[in-house]
Amino acid sequence: MEHFISGFIAFFRGMIFSLKHFRFWYLIPILFWLILSFTFYTKLNQLLMPYFLELIESFTRLDFSYQSELDSFDKSLKIGMSYGVLIVLKILIFYVINRYMKYIVLIVLSPLFAYLSERTEDIISGKKFPFKFIQFLKDIARGIGITIRNLFIETMLMAIGLVLSFLVPFLSPVIILVLFLVNCYFIGFNFFDYIVERKKMNLSTSLKYMRSNKFNLLGFGFAYNLVSFVPFLDWALAPISGAVGAVIADSELPEDLKSDSFQLNKL
Repeated sequence: MEHFISGFIAFFRGMIFSLKHFRFWYLIPILFWLILSFTFYTKLNQLLMPYFLELIESFTRLDFSYQSELDSFDKSLKIGMSYGVLIVLKILIFYVINRYMKYIVLIVLSPLFAYLSERTEDIISGKKFPFKFIQFLKDIARGIGITIRNLFIETMLMAIGLVLSFLVPFLSPVIILVLFLVNCYFIGFNFFDYIVERKKMNLSTSLKYMRSNKFNLLGFGFAYNLVSFVPFLDWALAPISGAVGAVIADSELPEDLKSDSFQLNKL
C-alpha cells in the first residue's frame, strides 16, 4: 500500500513540477488532442453512423429519416426514441475515441515525453545524458513499440472482459475493476519506460523492473486516470505530468529498486 501511495503522489508532484518548469510544452498535446479528436470524431461519425442506424432500424423499426408527419403519439414517441439512440451512439463513439486517444498521444508525442523525462532527471539529479540522434531515434522506436504492445494486451483483455460480462453478468463489477487496474498498470508502465530506455535496459530487465515496482505503477496510473476523468485535464495536463512524475517516482524508490541501481544489480 505504501508503494501504491508513493506512485499516486508522485504523479501530482510531477504535475506541479511540470507546471513550474515546462509550461510552454503543454501547448503541444493540447493542440494535437484538439485536432486529432475533432478529425477522428468527425470521420468515425461519417463512416460508422449510417451502418449503426441501418442496423438499429432493422431491429427496432425506429425511423431516423424524420420525414413522416407527426400525426400520432406513436410516431412522436418513435422519433423521440430515435433522437435518444443517436445521442447515445455519438457519446459511445466519443468515449471509444477518448479511451484510445491516450495511447495515440503516447505514440505520436513519444519524442516530446522522452525529452521531458530526460530534462526532469537532469534538473532533479544534475545527471547529463549526451544527445545522440541515432540513439534518440532508437529510444523513440522502442517507446512506440512498448506502447503498441501494451495497447494490444489491454485490448485483448478488454475483449475477454466484455465476453465474460455478457456470459456472467453478475461478475461485471469485478471485471470492470480489474480492467481499470490493468489500464492503470499499463499507463504507469508506458511512462516509466522512458526512464528505463534512457538507462539502456533491455526488454527482459525492463519487464523485471516494472514487475518489481508494480504497485508504484498502479498508484501512478490510478492518479493519471483520476485526472483523465476531467475532460480538459485528460489531454491538457495528464500526459506531460505523467512523463515528469515518473522520473520523480523513480527517484524516490528504495535504493535497490531505482532504475540506476536495478540495472546494476541485473548486470
